[in-house]
Amino acid sequence: MIYKIIKNSYKFYLIGIITFCVFQNQSVSAAREPLIRVLISKNRNLRIRSDRSIPLIIKGQKFSNKKIKGLTLKKESNRTTIFFDKNKQKIYDLKNKAKIVVKSSDGRGIWVGQKRYSGKLNLYILDSEILVINILGIEKYLSSVVGSEMPAKWPLEALKAQAIASRTYALKQKGNSLYDIDSTNMNQVYSGLEARTYKTTRAVKSTRSLVLTYKNKLINALFHSSSAGMTENSQDVWKNEYPYLSSVKDFDKNNPKLRWQKKFSNEELKSLFPKIGGIKKIEILNITNTGRVKNVKLLGYYGSDQMSGVDIRKRMNLKSNFVRFKFIEDNEIESNNNNSKLLKTNKFEDEPLYHIVKAGDSLNNIAHKYKVNVYEIIDLNSIKDSSLININQKLLIPRNSSNTSSTAEKILVVSGQGSGHGVGMSQWGARYMASKGQKAERILKHFYKGVRIKPFSKNYL
Repeated sequence: MIYKIIKNSYKFYLIGIITFCVFQNQSVSAAREPLIRVLISKNRNLRIRSDRSIPLIIKGQKFSNKKIKGLTLKKESNRTTIFFDKNKQKIYDLKNKAKIVVKSSDGRGIWVGQKRYSGKLNLYILDSEILVINILGIEKYLSSVVGSEMPAKWPLEALKAQAIASRTYALKQKGNSLYDIDSTNMNQVYSGLEARTYKTTRAVKSTRSLVLTYKNKLINALFHSSSAGMTENSQDVWKNEYPYLSSVKDFDKNNPKLRWQKKFSNEELKSLFPKIGGIKKIEILNITNTGRVKNVKLLGYYGSDQMSGVDIRKRMNLKSNFVRFKFIEDNEIESNNNNSKLLKTNKFEDEPLYHIVKAGDSLNNIAHKYKVNVYEIIDLNSIKDSSLININQKLLIPRNSSNTSSTAEKILVVSGQGSGHGVGMSQWGARYMASKGQKAERILKHFYKGVRIKPFSKNYL
């Protein structure tokens, strides 16, 4: 009997030691998890509230651990005010450079506008705006980033590759004064708790702490949506050359962002390029080995200008700088929307116009409209019976000095391929590789040359 009591006591003692060690290791691991400070809002008006009845706790200029359900901040002229809950009768003034900390014990997070965030918030009152910084552990942050950057329904190995790349990218940004990283595509997209799913959390947990290194330093783990066949060398987009960011084959052929067009009217071009009075011609000066535009010359009505492909992409809000330009007349339509060949401006003068046959059109009427001989249209289109033209039929119209000097407004058509800067990991390429059974490590080592995947250490910074 005594032996059994001693034996059972020994078992409970061992279980107690094991349980203590497990929880101790978990708490140590949590303590070591790096924090990330994410800029989630820049605004002059702001509403923050709790998700349920559990109150927010704020601390700041005039408040010490005050419990509230919500707060409203407004910046008007040189005055910044705050009131709590819906009590507009009691308004407080805040000084510039004031800091307010908002916390909650609610696992459902804190509402900032229309999104919920875990962790705590730092609010900074600046001269022109109010900054909201979300501070949380990087693993919680990443479970939202992965769901914001990639559809959660994508293969798990693609999500895991994104988790490792995003963790590396975020940790590489640490060290700024007020915040480490932006929550938009200026850095990487972070949409708070709404983007976190079981699958993205699984992808993050299964890659916990893993980062990409090159010569024992974190790499600049850039990624993009689609490169259109070949990723780009970093030095061909920006000044810095990184050996691990070199051009490789992409596997992104079957994706909805592969080919696209964008049109600009005369007025839009004048608004975008006011110094030269709009654009009447664009000359591509040079391109990269993959076909992306490096530099262009813009010919306007009041002068000319030169821009890099990166800058013109930003100015015109294009999906990529893998583009070609062509001016067409307002009444023309693009003949090859689904054609893989891109348009070129320097052949514009040699190409015919297009006319779509409408009800009541005859060849004589069309020829008169464009000031050409009817037989030129018949010959150019190989028409055997001039009485047989159909509504919506596309006719080629020869160019000449009369119809090219027409007063019809020309519009600029930008035909492009891919989405993003084209450097580093292609997300659509990662999706394809994962769908073919490739693991996250293989995907990452394809897009980032010569890298190693290791648990994060401060020595890598």
